[in-house]
Amino acid sequence: MVRAEPDVNILVTQPRRISAIGVADRVAQERCEQVGDVVGYKIRLEGKASANTKLMYVTTGVLLRRLQSDPDLRDVTHVFVDEVHERGIDSDFALILLREIAVRKRRCRPLKLVLMSATMNAELFSSYFANCPVLHIPGRTFPVQAHFLEDVLEMTRYSHGREFV
Repeated sequence: MVRAEPDVNILVTQPRRISAIGVADRVAQERCEQVGDVVGYKIRLEGKASANTKLMYVTTGVLLRRLQSDPDLRDVTHVFVDEVHERGIDSDFALILLREIAVRKRRCRPLKLVLMSATMNAELFSSYFANCPVLHIPGRTFPVQAHFLEDVLEMTRYSHGREFV
């Protein structure tokens, strides 16, 4: 859990705008807080944050724009890149810049960088980031069963013009 300490400032990238908003809402709710206090988000043309915000969910594009004005992410202590397996020009460019920042900040105030994905090639990313440690956290999968409309109509014995039987 993130404490509102003055020296902690965490960015979490999400590949889509709706993900950044949704995850920020969920985390704030689980912390019994409102979005915009300790937990916030920033997407293109919209955001909720305050001077108390220490955990900010952003899109990759917002991270890249921030890097234009603050190339060393001076006040950021941690960057989490979620869904890192969803590769694209923006995300690959962000990873290049984050690696360079991590090397530059190694001596003074190190940037802690965490890459997250359920399906990424961890060894590939580890070698790109100077053989950094890899953590495998076991998860659970839940079976999904697809039902098509025709199947549901047959299972409920529904026919057009009649109520359920």
